[in-house]
Amino acid sequence: MTMNNETVLDKLQYLLGTLRDGEKGFADAAEHATDPQLKTLFTERSAQRTRLAAEVEAHIARLGDKPREGGSVGAALHRTWLNVRDALTGRDDYQVVAEAERGEDVAVENYQDVLKETELPADIRNFVEGQFAQVKASHDQIRDMKHGMQAS
Repeated sequence: MTMNNETVLDKLQYLLGTLRDGEKGFADAAEHATDPQLKTLFTERSAQRTRLAAEVEAHIARLGDKPREGGSVGAALHRTWLNVRDALTGRDDYQVVAEAERGEDVAVENYQDVLKETELPADIRNFVEGQFAQVKASHDQIRDMKHGMQAS
């Protein structure tokens, strides 16, 4: 049995919020990074999340709903906390990469949560799995980069 349309739409809206949070988080990381390569990487990842969000929006529209505005409440609160902390302590590139990895951890978890749904329609599952592969690859690259920065 597959889940009803409303539940599928809720799952897609959840991923859309995750992607918008990532788009903003990576844009913020690009702004705070000092290394030009990191700035480029984070700018590219922000653009990737914009593209992935547009794909999710297209699926939401195809299923007869409108994409919700904004990201998740938790991410907005997290960014506010980071801005307060940064005003007090400043940020170096390692901290920026570590924050990006934390954001990617959440994105991976959110995609895994959706993929745990056994009743997800096959076409939506395939779509979400394709996006998850891109999000997971990004996570792994940033995780490895952070570990490399720790070692040096």
